[in-house]
Amino acid sequence: MAQCYLLAAAVGSSVDQQSNNMSLFSLVEQINVPPGFPPPPDTKIPLEVHAYFRFQPHELGQNIELRFVLRASTGLETSGETITHRIASPRIRMRAMGLPVPPVLGHYDLAVDFRIGDAPEWTRDPLTWPVAILETPTTPRVTH
Repeated sequence: MAQCYLLAAAVGSSVDQQSNNMSLFSLVEQINVPPGFPPPPDTKIPLEVHAYFRFQPHELGQNIELRFVLRASTGLETSGETITHRIASPRIRMRAMGLPVPPVLGHYDLAVDFRIGDAPEWTRDPLTWPVAILETPTTPRVTH
């Protein structure tokens, strides 16, 4: 069965053309928003979401569908768009632009759901990445 071996949210990334190695820049575990600023519906947080997968030989040549999900401890889930990719090698790197904005601020686990071929059910990989979306505390104005 397919396995996600790296899941992360970052500000940016780069692929070295000679070695094909990936560098992730500024890994993100907390996003601060101003007090009283409700997140607009159906928007994305401008981050890159990376998922690296390992596959079994019988999975090669099939399509994989992925979606990234923010899951709160209360059970509230916010899903991103579905991404489809052809499995051409035993390992692939997936990058999605934008993290779905949940309706409530708080602490979340970023997870990845996938299905391969014509599988009707989604599988949630056990690997998660912590993401806190919190209000920035107001600081007193300096008046001297």
